[in-house]
Amino acid sequence: MRVKQKIGRNSACPCGSGKKYKKCHGSIHNHVANDRMPKINDEKFKVAMRQAEAQHKQRIAQQGHGNPITSFISNGYRVVFVGNTYVWAKAEKWMTFHDFLMDFIAQTLGREWGAEEMKKPLAEMHPVLKWHHYLQEAKSKARKSPLGVNDAPMTGAAAAYLGLSYNLYLLAHNTEIQKELIRRLKDKRSFHGAYYESYVAASFIKAGFDLEFENERDGSTTHCEFTATSRKTGKKYSVEAKARHVEGVMGDECSEAPPDIPRVHRHLHRALKKKANHTRVIFIDVNVPDDENKEIEDAWLKSALQTVRKAEDEIKIDGQPAPPAYVFLTNHPYEYELESHIFRWGSIGEGYRIPDYKHDWPFISIREFVEVRKKHQDMHDLMWSLKDHYAIPSTFNGEIPEYVFGHETGPQLIIGNKYLVPSDKAGHEEVGVLTSACVSEPEKKIYASYTLESGKNVICTCPMTDGELAAYQRQPETFFGQYTPKMRNRDDPISLFDWMLETYKHTSKAKLLEFMKEAADFEELKNYSQEDLAAIYCERCVYGILAQNKKTQKA
Repeated sequence: MRVKQKIGRNSACPCGSGKKYKKCHGSIHNHVANDRMPKINDEKFKVAMRQAEAQHKQRIAQQGHGNPITSFISNGYRVVFVGNTYVWAKAEKWMTFHDFLMDFIAQTLGREWGAEEMKKPLAEMHPVLKWHHYLQEAKSKARKSPLGVNDAPMTGAAAAYLGLSYNLYLLAHNTEIQKELIRRLKDKRSFHGAYYESYVAASFIKAGFDLEFENERDGSTTHCEFTATSRKTGKKYSVEAKARHVEGVMGDECSEAPPDIPRVHRHLHRALKKKANHTRVIFIDVNVPDDENKEIEDAWLKSALQTVRKAEDEIKIDGQPAPPAYVFLTNHPYEYELESHIFRWGSIGEGYRIPDYKHDWPFISIREFVEVRKKHQDMHDLMWSLKDHYAIPSTFNGEIPEYVFGHETGPQLIIGNKYLVPSDKAGHEEVGVLTSACVSEPEKKIYASYTLESGKNVICTCPMTDGELAAYQRQPETFFGQYTPKMRNRDDPISLFDWMLETYKHTSKAKLLEFMKEAADFEELKNYSQEDLAAIYCERCVYGILAQNKKTQKA
């Protein structure tokens, strides 16, 4: 890994384009001159715009809402931007983003330090080097694609090692890596807490927050880890991260409770005592084994939630009830499954003295839920980001890895592109433009509609490999190169509402009123804004669908 410290805005861009950096890869937006813009009603332009939208959303689905991974290949070298610096290596060395992360963590923590740690017996190694050891063992057993890319299930060691590197990369690419964090990560005694803080900070970055760190060495007052500012709402939050220690796990030497009894009361108390200038957000990692056994998950969830709710009446700060806070309980069981890929990460959000943010708070209507969700929008977005952006990207530019690295897949079907397809039963082929496509998961087939050059329309089926099906299930909304909103859960009224609102949120007020002209309260509806009217219309549609489903089930 070679490092360039800083790129001047007026320096030549390292991609070799001949342009200034600020006009090339240093610019977030590359605008096309107005006099050269294609006409908006041009069909090719519309297709290109839809494909660009899908690529943008697919990248966000993989990488989150922080600064996007920016990389290119030039003269046989892969260049990766990290904040306002860039690093490079031979392209064949960094074929995947995971390859880059393997080098990035070594460079960040120090290669000499890592080499000294590797001289120790495995049992005495720092956790990071222990993870590296088991990761290298797994790589040696992995199968390789024709491109030379390792293909293997994600073990606990790989998830921990690459996850820490990704956390550090996100910090470097979006804000900074504090020297104190690196010092604590390299010290076995403080490693677990520092590791968890890096995860929490990275989670806020992926959810669309800007971070401002506190001075860790300032002992004149207590303070939280950092301040997170939502880019969407502008609201600020004081964030504290606490990880429950277990003897012999993650380098920790102290033990607070047996690993099957997550006690979060003490950490919650300590976090609530910290000085906070803004609304509090507290992350607590319960640190228990979880090998996808539902009984284990139910046990730690139930125990941790009971502790938080009981603490509402027990914790006092200076004799007064503790301040309210958003509490996120997580579990990262990697250390218990270093050589296994059977483990499950978990998280849940809970309102400490915030009643309507409790995960089981009852709502009397969909719109009431939506209004409360809007009230806690930042935390709602954070919770979804924790779930949606948990996987570590393997590609640099948001591509679907199965099509970039796989050897058992055909060409990716992109709506608007041309393909050679059967035009009749005799087996003749003709060039056709893909106009629409859908997946039948039970059949593992793609049903695709094409318009042939002759003007004829045909529907063709295409079998899917297991890898292609898995890729579709991860990102169904952009799988065919155009963004098509999908419901998260068809049996959930809220998912149905969100899906419908995505369709109607930009519908004009006049059109929405036309849809509801037969409503008994039509005159009253005229007084609502377009935003409220869209929500009312979608809510009533959902209730109608649910009522129809009940009738169908009874019949």
